[in-house]
Amino acid sequence: MREFQEKIIDDDILEKMTLENVFKIFNDNVFPMLNQEEQEYCRELQSFCIDLDPKIDKSKDVYELFPELGKHGYMQRINLWKDFKPYGMVKEILLATHISMLDPQLELARLASGILCGNPTFHYYKHGGTGDTIQKVQDELMSGEAIGCIGITEPGQGSDAVNMKTICKKTDEGDIIYNGEKVFTTNGPKADYFCTYGVYDPEHPRQTMVQAMIDKDFGVETKRLWIASVPRVHIAHTLINDIKIPKEYILADNGDGYKRLFEGLVPERLGIMGSGIGICWAGLIYGIIYTNLRRQFGQEVIKFEGVGFGLAELLSKCTAATSLALQAATIYDNKVLFADEVNKEAEKWVAGVSSQGKYYVSKLTHEVCYEVQQHAGGVSVTDNTPIDELMDTSKIEEVIGGARNIQLFIIQNQLRRYKKIL
Repeated sequence: MREFQEKIIDDDILEKMTLENVFKIFNDNVFPMLNQEEQEYCRELQSFCIDLDPKIDKSKDVYELFPELGKHGYMQRINLWKDFKPYGMVKEILLATHISMLDPQLELARLASGILCGNPTFHYYKHGGTGDTIQKVQDELMSGEAIGCIGITEPGQGSDAVNMKTICKKTDEGDIIYNGEKVFTTNGPKADYFCTYGVYDPEHPRQTMVQAMIDKDFGVETKRLWIASVPRVHIAHTLINDIKIPKEYILADNGDGYKRLFEGLVPERLGIMGSGIGICWAGLIYGIIYTNLRRQFGQEVIKFEGVGFGLAELLSKCTAATSLALQAATIYDNKVLFADEVNKEAEKWVAGVSSQGKYYVSKLTHEVCYEVQQHAGGVSVTDNTPIDELMDTSKIEEVIGGARNIQLFIIQNQLRRYKKIL
């Protein structure tokens, strides 16, 4: 059992608050949605998580756990890396869900390194990139030997990912010099690689955007932002001053960086949905376990309508959110990722639903954790249960990858387009 600053939870309840029991309840609710391959994949993930759980020291940063993920190909599962199968968007959703249930802060850092920074390396080769340099970067990120982050958001720009102020300048040799700054770069102070965007001409960002991988040894300066909600994850203000990036590190040039930026957003948002679903299920299930065992006024707390009805409502929402994520991921796999010819209508639909789902699930993580704390009572705001850590991480999940209002802005734009078909 974990050590606590001060233990107040009853031993007979604590011994049932295990990850293994969380997975039992999760399986009972989610396995009927999955096919046999997906169920077996979940069992493998669960075995891995149960083995890793006692090795996690919550007083230390999450990054020492990356190599453990890398050994099993768990830094990401959207793309095929080496011979780690199965893979695809559904498998990534399930991976993110399980790592969140294990350790939500680890999942936050993994997603930033393996997906936000790592996914562009796969897109590089998909679009005809050559050479061994990016392959080396990819292998280091996927193995967990290196740490990655992504540089999109800038001070003062917020969610305006297009109109960047980071300036690129091409040298006669074909290298690129970057000047600018990024903010909220998850993993930044610990990162070995920064997948970073800039533009040649701020007046024409779409036509001149560049995507490049920057090695920390090129001279990146990072200053950690203290975010109390996730103390084991380092998030930075990143300064890029006259950094020369060799041409072999350029992932997409001359406006192709804009295309790659938005090509990556859909799988990234779907992945964030998976992370959020893990927080939802973990928070809810720990609440279910606790209220089934905690007695008050002569009976189990869950028997009181104020508690049982509230948890029942949350269960309905978690099940609906999970179904949405799996359906969207399945369509993405079948009609976009693995399709011989991309179905443009399906691609557009998934792009819209990824924003809707990211908005809904991120908001739901907060609702679930908050409501469970109200139902479970004081013990749930201490370190005696994982619920408060899940609650804190949910706040960051709701902002990363595009905050609530930017998702609603995207969804609103979809609604406005319907005028054209009237």
